[in-house]
Amino acid sequence: LLYSTEEPEQDDENEWDDLEQDSITKRVALFLANLRSKPSQTFSTINLVVRQTSSLISDIVGRLQSKTMSLFQTFGHEHTPEVEELKQEFTNAAEPFKGLESDYKQMQYFAKSGTFIQPIEELLPGVSFVQQTDSATGIVKQVAVPDTFQRIPLKQILLQVLNIPGMLENMLSWQQKNREALQDVFDGEFCKTHPLFSKEISIPLLLYNDDCETVNPLGSKTLTHKLGFLYFIIKSLPPELLSSLRSHFLLAVYKTDDAKTYGLDALLSPIVEELRSLETDGIILNIPNFQGAVKFAVVQVLGDNLGVNAILGYSESFSGNYVCRWCKAHRDVLRVQTSEDATLLRDIHSHEADLLIGNPTETGLKRDCVLNSLMSYHVTQNVAPDIMHDILEGVGPYEVKLVLNSLIEQKHLSLDKLNNRIISFDYGFCDKSNKPSLISKTDLRNLDKSMHQSAAQMWCLLRLLPTMIGDLIPVENKEWQLLLLLLQCMEFIFSPSLTVPATEFLRKIIEEHHCLFLQLFPHLHLRPKHHFMLHYPTAIQKLGPLMQFWSMRFEAKHGFFKRVSQVTCNFRNICKTMAFRHQMMQCYDFLSGTVLSQNMEVGPGQSSFLATLEGFKNIQSGLTGFPMFSEVFVPEWVKVDGTVYRPGMTVFLAYNEDGEPQFGLLQSILLMEQTSKTPSVKLVVQKWETIGFERHFFAYCVTPTRILFAVDVKELIDHHPLHAVRSYREDDHCLYIPLRYRIF
Repeated sequence: LLYSTEEPEQDDENEWDDLEQDSITKRVALFLANLRSKPSQTFSTINLVVRQTSSLISDIVGRLQSKTMSLFQTFGHEHTPEVEELKQEFTNAAEPFKGLESDYKQMQYFAKSGTFIQPIEELLPGVSFVQQTDSATGIVKQVAVPDTFQRIPLKQILLQVLNIPGMLENMLSWQQKNREALQDVFDGEFCKTHPLFSKEISIPLLLYNDDCETVNPLGSKTLTHKLGFLYFIIKSLPPELLSSLRSHFLLAVYKTDDAKTYGLDALLSPIVEELRSLETDGIILNIPNFQGAVKFAVVQVLGDNLGVNAILGYSESFSGNYVCRWCKAHRDVLRVQTSEDATLLRDIHSHEADLLIGNPTETGLKRDCVLNSLMSYHVTQNVAPDIMHDILEGVGPYEVKLVLNSLIEQKHLSLDKLNNRIISFDYGFCDKSNKPSLISKTDLRNLDKSMHQSAAQMWCLLRLLPTMIGDLIPVENKEWQLLLLLLQCMEFIFSPSLTVPATEFLRKIIEEHHCLFLQLFPHLHLRPKHHFMLHYPTAIQKLGPLMQFWSMRFEAKHGFFKRVSQVTCNFRNICKTMAFRHQMMQCYDFLSGTVLSQNMEVGPGQSSFLATLEGFKNIQSGLTGFPMFSEVFVPEWVKVDGTVYRPGMTVFLAYNEDGEPQFGLLQSILLMEQTSKTPSVKLVVQKWETIGFERHFFAYCVTPTRILFAVDVKELIDHHPLHAVRSYREDDHCLYIPLRYRIF
């Protein structure tokens, strides 16, 4: 059973009352757009499918038409108006690809529908020399080819999105929602005091820039086909829509070598022109419930530290004197700095002064940024960090190595014991896909070498390490306390909802963590990513939770382009290939109505009546509005807005009056039909009794109860399921639930 907007509804009987050519063409166009949207399909294969399918359908329909007409002729009805109409429908059905037989005709159709937004080829100042073979003589010549990059018209994408029924209303509703906690960029000081967002109907945009190796990183063509991708997201979209990769729109594709040769400002200039128009004039809309201009403005540029520094004009070396884009702390200072120095923070005035100095060694600033020409943006207000690279690929693995090395030297642990625990640990459904890789002795000893864990694996290892090996470590161990302090910081840093007092508490524990680090490892110094953590509390107060700015989802978007590169093997104009294939995928999303829509997928299961369910009396109070003899579907699993729920998982229900989290063990899932298209999802849970927080394991200790009740999936305090695991400690009858983050 599938309740999903991943594929469009195609069972509307009214649309098939008459097999008119227009109706067939729409269906076939959707079919072709779907095929063209798949990165694993080449267009030559799709054309073969079109030819073979057309021939097959023509043969089948022709045979069916012949037998049907023969039957009508037998009864003398072959010349009635109804039969003549049926003949025409047979003719239409026999040629489903009529008008869409070729690439050219298909692209004409998609462009005319407005759903295919054609990439624009932008010229760069120089040329490259390529080899071309004369087909007649076989002579190889060098030919000068202009250097170019691909840009997607931003305004056209935004117009398509705004024309989705109800989309603008949903955006403004989320943007203007009153929230007690800091949950979005609109809740921070930046948007509340910004002249554009605080007064006019304006929608913020986030830009993200990153490089991606499209070929085998160990192959001979490494760096040759390395590309840069510029994406954007519309920040007014609710979180459940932003979690989908469909909400991450492509803005430009360029060769990394061209960015080095001509500079990023040359690539950004045409984009900035369009952004300038959007922030001053906006887009004029005339849609139901709204007539007027909607303006757009860039609020933050995101990416890893190297990528953001490159765009914003800061030094791209992290061993120089001034490596921080938030403040002007000298390298010697930040190596021992444990708290943010507000007097060193960069601002517009200091930025202009640094430009006049013109010496990156003295300022950390290489050049001005073309984005500063925008009315509503300045690089000194770009304070969003990337916690994925800073914590999960920086501070986290670095300190895990230090702590594990110390514990091994102190004979509390051995590397073999650790790897055995990694293999045998109960990760549950939630974390089994991110199970950490085994740790080698070489990786552990070399502090500058990668641990060969992905960011998701590293987050899993950090969260579960206390319950994994905590039974082997003395409670008073100082190195262990450093790890627990880092985890405490991460509870706040990765939280999707915080308060201002919580950010001030985070400031204190970051300082405590850094002080303990310097105390335990006096022969080492704090690294730049340690220093960046000092600015996190201020960044949260200005912009809201930091997870909304991390690179994890954007890097997942790269997978599409890597797959296209592997399948097409077309590198003559690789930027054009990538941009075109992406826009074809987006064309299908717009054409099918799935570009920005919530969806639900449901696994196999069985139907039942509500009153016959086991424990119905206990869960009845949570099913108000549904008669006791309502039919329900009990699936094995359900996927809601990208999150999978299945029995055996633990869900975060709420906080009690004492501020302790309340958890429930998921027993079964009920799908209840309601008036809306999507059914209501009820979770039948067995309540865990929370005993308390076990700091040594950095997890909540729970025991099972017999209390059974039902809760709507939308009422959970956090949508991420958890897992209750037993410790390795002897005679410990409790289970432990490590949190992903704290909710305020």
